[in-house]
Amino acid sequence: MTLTIPFVGRRDHARHRGKSGLQLQRELAAAERKIASLTAGIDQISAERNDSEKRADDAQLALNTAGEEIRQLEEAVELRDRRIADLERKVDVGVKAEHIVAKTQEIDPEQVRQMCARPVPLHQAPFASTDPGHATH
Repeated sequence: MTLTIPFVGRRDHARHRGKSGLQLQRELAAAERKIASLTAGIDQISAERNDSEKRADDAQLALNTAGEEIRQLEEAVELRDRRIADLERKVDVGVKAEHIVAKTQEIDPEQVRQMCARPVPLHQAPFASTDPGHATH
């Protein structure tokens, strides 16, 4: 009945045997290549990260500079608007003053032409008086 269990006494040596020196060297070389490849990948990723950080820093600096320029331009626009408003107010006051003067001191246009046509010395002016206490107008 020994035929029903064939090869019972036989051992499989290949299964219990460790790796040979050549196999270990090959695996070591493969592991070293893999480590070198991973290290190169890490170096490349680190360089890309550094480049990205530099670009981000440059972008932040540009953003800060642009923000400062915008603030200065807004101040300039505000100053310009205040000056325009002040000039409009002055023009409005001047126009109103001219209207008031024109209404209160109406001068005959013919009289203005005569005065402007030939200048006269102050003492000969029609409104001049020899007696300062007795003004004609």
